[in-house]
Amino acid sequence: MRLIVLIIISIAIVFANEIYFEHDMNKAIQKAKEQNKTVMMLYSSPTCPECNYMKHVVFNKKEVNDYIREHFIVLSFTIHKDKLPKGFEYIGIPTFFFLDKSAKEKYKIIGGSKAEVFLQRLKGIQ
Repeated sequence: MRLIVLIIISIAIVFANEIYFEHDMNKAIQKAKEQNKTVMMLYSSPTCPECNYMKHVVFNKKEVNDYIREHFIVLSFTIHKDKLPKGFEYIGIPTFFFLDKSAKEKYKIIGGSKAEVFLQRLKGIQ
């Protein structure tokens, strides 16, 4: 019984620290307004090694994860199934667009990086 409780607690901790990816632009903008956060729109592909590195390694580093959850609403679009909203352009993936409350691009990061570098770039946006 004790083992089952420990497993349940471990799973809850993992999911509590998971970054939620919104997939609807309007919902993301609304949440950002309500929570006074910036929208970080990620354009990526599940077949892109650099995209997967960012999502599964960099985003899971505690400092990066905590900072993203505290300051951003993450909106995720996939290159193979989603068109970027009108007015946004990219030259490679992953591309991270940072949007103001009116859904206009205010900053962009192209490509991936190590967690420490990415975190410093995120801190420069605020």
